[in-house]
Amino acid sequence: MIRGKPERALGIMLSLVLLVSAPAMAEIVLYASGSDQISSLGVIDIAEDTHGDLYFATDNGLSIYDGAWHITHMTYGNPSTGLLSDHVLAVEFDSMGNLWIGYPDGLQRIEGSRYVTIRDQQLLKSLDIHGLLRANRKMWVATGTAGVHRYQDGVWEWFRPQGPEGLGCNYVKSMVSDSAADTIFLACNEGIWSAQNTAEPVAFTPLFPWEIVAEPALGIRSDPFGGIYIFNTSSILHYAAPAAAPAELNLIVSSSDLMPGIFINDARVDGDRTLWIATDYGIYAWKDGKVRDHLDASKGIRNNAVKKLYIDGADRLWFVTPENVGFFRITRMPDAANSLIPITTFSIQTTVPAPSPVITPLPEITPAVSFSEIQKVQEVPATPFSPLADLLNAIESFFARLLPH
Repeated sequence: MIRGKPERALGIMLSLVLLVSAPAMAEIVLYASGSDQISSLGVIDIAEDTHGDLYFATDNGLSIYDGAWHITHMTYGNPSTGLLSDHVLAVEFDSMGNLWIGYPDGLQRIEGSRYVTIRDQQLLKSLDIHGLLRANRKMWVATGTAGVHRYQDGVWEWFRPQGPEGLGCNYVKSMVSDSAADTIFLACNEGIWSAQNTAEPVAFTPLFPWEIVAEPALGIRSDPFGGIYIFNTSSILHYAAPAAAPAELNLIVSSSDLMPGIFINDARVDGDRTLWIATDYGIYAWKDGKVRDHLDASKGIRNNAVKKLYIDGADRLWFVTPENVGFFRITRMPDAANSLIPITTFSIQTTVPAPSPVITPLPEITPAVSFSEIQKVQEVPATPFSPLADLLNAIESFFARLLPH
């Protein structure tokens, strides 16, 4: 009869078997709005610089995340030293690493520590700058109901609605580029238009007869494997125009495939071709015609109404809800199916300054933007969250009760 210490050894051995067979765990990190975290949950746009730092355009200033949060607000009376407005609509980096910022009443470009403000309506026919896109060395700017502008090497061009270049809409709500095809795409309520980015003169053509789609697009997203994703509240389509082949438009997923009656709010695709879908009932991972995972409030995102997604260069999926901005790392099991790894959670308290999960420190950086106006708040390391230790102890207790003494 086995007694005493052998029971503990047996429990530990079985625990190790479970440990080897169980998938690795990822953490969900949550941030609330406040002076020591993100400035607002009203996130409108997100951009990433060459150092991997993230810039969040919000309705209460600009928030920068580099492992800690930095917040900057409008500089009253002197726009040459700070933000033009606290209502930031769009952010994007140009090919030189300069940050462009769009506002309801103008445009800024940050060159080192200098803020260049552009409010000349001879250059910008509308000062409502709600969309920015870099395509190689060119910058495309969506301006109110005045179509789009293009900037390169100090030269501005205007492509007006119904103009000779063929743009058939007024308000451009979303822009993406397909660099492999040298094509930009503009989404409007009236349809989607494309143009060759480097072709001269510029000529916009409608993507397809918009009548074949039940409702206007909410937005478009670039597919790193070619083409674009087009989404509205009820479906996600994929458009591709392979070389020397007819263009293809395919339905990828509808909201009823996820859950009847829910609304699609955003979508992103990762490097494994998994489509991450933001809905009013959490985040769905869709791949190979099926749901591979579903994250809702019960799994740690705290609020089901996910409004925005963004995948950064470190394979972190960022999400925005009415309660939090958060992220988790996209990690997969090393098997043929590439099935998604279950996610455990760690949340940050919102009532008092709180510790964050243990995050690998980033290397020292030189930001593209001067942080002289930005208050810096460093993270406090948190106690690591270890469900595996709890699992081992539970199994050991179980076998201690089961085996006779």
